[in-house]
Amino acid sequence: KELDEFFRHLLKKLGTEDEITTEKVHRVKERFMSAYDDTADGRLQIQELANMILPEDENFLLLFRRETPLDNSVEFMRIWRSYDADSSGFISAVELRNFLHDLFYQHKKKIPGSKLDEYTDAMMKIFDKNKDGRLELNDMA
Repeated sequence: KELDEFFRHLLKKLGTEDEITTEKVHRVKERFMSAYDDTADGRLQIQELANMILPEDENFLLLFRRETPLDNSVEFMRIWRSYDADSSGFISAVELRNFLHDLFYQHKKKIPGSKLDEYTDAMMKIFDKNKDGRLELNDMA
């Protein structure tokens, strides 16, 4: 019902000259859902919407936040130290890539190396505030 109202509203906003009938709304909804309802459950999940409208790097970050919630700062520090392989207090792009690889492996997701590089680059662009090629705790705050 809510989705029908959404598509009815969308058709009105698009200014179609044809009359907006229940049948027309249903046809548009069916085409849309067949293209984007990956789970085929008749509902749009947040990840399905993200796949449709977000650029890939933002979509990845949404997946990252959903798949890896941290319960507290102690857990964050434990993870930080385990991937700061040289104990420099910084995480390099290589160390970040290793973290992402392990994260996806833990969640049974196979990611090609090229995608892993893209995701690493996206996170470095977002979080490496001083652009020195490595992340420090201040960058993550």
